[in-house]
Amino acid sequence: MATKTTNQNTEGSKETIIEILSFRLGNQEFGIEVDFVEMVIERSEITMIPNSKPFIEGVMNLRGRIVPVLDLTKLLHITGSEELTFENVLVTKLEDSEVGFLVNEVKEVIRAKESEIDTASKSDQTDRKAKGVVQKGKRLILFLDLEEIMASCERV
Repeated sequence: MATKTTNQNTEGSKETIIEILSFRLGNQEFGIEVDFVEMVIERSEITMIPNSKPFIEGVMNLRGRIVPVLDLTKLLHITGSEELTFENVLVTKLEDSEVGFLVNEVKEVIRAKESEIDTASKSDQTDRKAKGVVQKGKRLILFLDLEEIMASCERV
């Protein structure tokens, strides 16, 4: 599952560290656990699927495999995203399902202690699709729950 390491803090108790890949959608920063990330590629040709759900951009051929490509801005109802140009596809794998997500830019892998994830600041916009917010310096990163995002795609 998730890349987690355990460190002992100064009080002697153990704290779990989670590795999160951060990426940008518009002017907002998001992140998912690195264990779910298969690869990041430049956007290539995406074939549209007639009568598909609004957040499905289409499918792409990834080394002989057909991978659905989703627009997270539509799935998370992020406003002002109509004029965004997505340059990368973040390919994820959860169990046997491969899915690509359109992103503007992949930033970096950050390490966060479980105690650094503010679960109280979830918004109505993301409902259960976010695990919380991670603060790194002045940056606020919305930590997404990929398992819940995939489940919500199936429910729609």
